[in-house]
Amino acid sequence: MFSLKQGRALFILALLGGATTGCGTSDPTGSGGEGTISFTTWGEEYVEDEIPVDAKDVTGFVDGWTVKYSKFLINFQKLEVADAKGNVAAAMDGALLFDNHAKGVKPIVSFPGIEAKAWTDVSYEIAPVASGTVVDDSATEEDRQMMEDAGYSLYAAGTATKEDVAKTFAWGFVIGTRYERCHSEQDGKDQFGVVVTNNAEVELQLTTHGDHLFYDRLQESPNPAIVTSLRFDTLAAADADEDGEITLEELNAADLFVESCSDKPVACYDPSGFKAPTQGAFVSSLARTIGHFRGEGECTISEL
Repeated sequence: MFSLKQGRALFILALLGGATTGCGTSDPTGSGGEGTISFTTWGEEYVEDEIPVDAKDVTGFVDGWTVKYSKFLINFQKLEVADAKGNVAAAMDGALLFDNHAKGVKPIVSFPGIEAKAWTDVSYEIAPVASGTVVDDSATEEDRQMMEDAGYSLYAAGTATKEDVAKTFAWGFVIGTRYERCHSEQDGKDQFGVVVTNNAEVELQLTTHGDHLFYDRLQESPNPAIVTSLRFDTLAAADADEDGEITLEELNAADLFVESCSDKPVACYDPSGFKAPTQGAFVSSLARTIGHFRGEGECTISEL
């Protein structure tokens, strides 16, 4: 009844209550009839290609580094579409593992036969890989097994370069995060969830922002004069044994407040009121923010 990418196991729940078909609707945004919702995922150019040095026409590292990912493994589960009353239009059971370093937008699942109306509550989870997780063509069974063995939900590996210095990293995160009440800008207006129209297909992209792992704040400042920047100098300095690889263990042993920055009158990093005493805790908290909705759209985030 539903289509998942060819070759994958079918593990989609049936359409649930609230997805009835009819010509009339009390929702002023509805048009009657049915449409299709298709979920996809993409890592954008920063994950596929490179996070550059900051320049006038592009936002990048303010301290002169570049980062190229070699893997960006991410495990999605519990995609759900519901309306304001909690009626569920469609839900996905099971989990799918992707490598968003691989080029291109990747299909997750498609839900046809959705009532044409506003579905204002879209949610999903990024959670640790389990034995039943299905592997997308962008990833491998070896990736899946590594993620399951370690309990990772996200694994980011790559190389950071500044002049003649190179530092590698391979960070696996055991955190689980739920994203709900997702909203995005559509036609110049902030829209919660999605509006389905008759005989049309709408794409809901679960975009992953790889640059977030290098932010210097956990939360955007309400003061527009205080900008959020990408930094790597402090992470590079955490390579205690100077072997060229920055491990999470080294970040967990490095105090967050060891350095001030020449371009800032205060400390380089701001945990924004959250508990993050070490660089490892800070990066792990930032890892919860990589999940977005339809590009730059955001969701309410909570721990699993």
